[in-house]
Amino acid sequence: MLKTQSMLKNNKGIAPELSIVIASINGQPYLAECLAALRQQTGNVTAEVIVADCVGSSVTDFVTAKYPEVRLLPFSEPQSVPILRAAGILAAQGEIIAITEDHCIPPPNWYESVVLAHANYPGSAIGGSVDNGATKRILDWAVFFCEYSNFISPVPQGVVHDLPGPNVSYKRSGLIALADLIKHGYWETFVHSYLESQGQQLWSDPSIPMNHKKHFTLVDFLTERYHYSRAFAGKRNQSISRSHRLFYFLLSPLLPPLLLVRISRRILSKKRHLGVFVLSLPYLLLFMSVWAIGECVGYAIGPGESELYLS
Repeated sequence: MLKTQSMLKNNKGIAPELSIVIASINGQPYLAECLAALRQQTGNVTAEVIVADCVGSSVTDFVTAKYPEVRLLPFSEPQSVPILRAAGILAAQGEIIAITEDHCIPPPNWYESVVLAHANYPGSAIGGSVDNGATKRILDWAVFFCEYSNFISPVPQGVVHDLPGPNVSYKRSGLIALADLIKHGYWETFVHSYLESQGQQLWSDPSIPMNHKKHFTLVDFLTERYHYSRAFAGKRNQSISRSHRLFYFLLSPLLPPLLLVRISRRILSKKRHLGVFVLSLPYLLLFMSVWAIGECVGYAIGPGESELYLS
């Protein structure tokens, strides 16, 4: 059974092998399922679980009572997922820092798989696959395809240019070196781009699976898509020239067909879930259209308060 550490270091004064960072924003029922799976991890990995929460007492009271080994970072006011993740990363003490989400459920050997992958590969960033655990409704399938089509198992073994936000881990030395970049919010897209710009490779390992299980309403996901894309564009504005900002603004209306073709190619290449994918297409076209609107607004006038709506 996993030896989970609730303190910064274990009783021998040695930092844990692994830190798990979770941004808690979706409420106690989702987090409860995630933490239950983490508590059942097999092997002999010393680990700490860090939950950065802005939901409030319904979560913090639950975690304190049921999971006293978990390190809580409570926030009294709403925070964005990137800010919550950044807080957890900067507080982490593990030699490896892994990121997941409160609505994700890892298999029992997830810790072991992450640690083994880092032992075998020298690169600083390693990710695995993400599969859908919310399979009863086409809407949930459409959301899954929209967000994670690139990470459906099997993922390749080797160098890639994208890693999944809810199933990615880093060697501590490589991630903490980016503290100045992360302290204002951890966005995996920008962190990974920076790592590649510094000559570091992103590594994909199919032996590290993750189950994504979240149920959405149409309005909730459309709202999330708009705010995420606006926040993404606003964040990107900080690192690009005005001419590039104008270019991306003008390109925004072309995004729906471009993104839909990209997702379709990924699904076809996997040769899995083809039936539910076809049924999901009307939803996906709607999602891509809202994404394009959000990016257009973000490039035009900035992120506003959109980061606060990310879940």
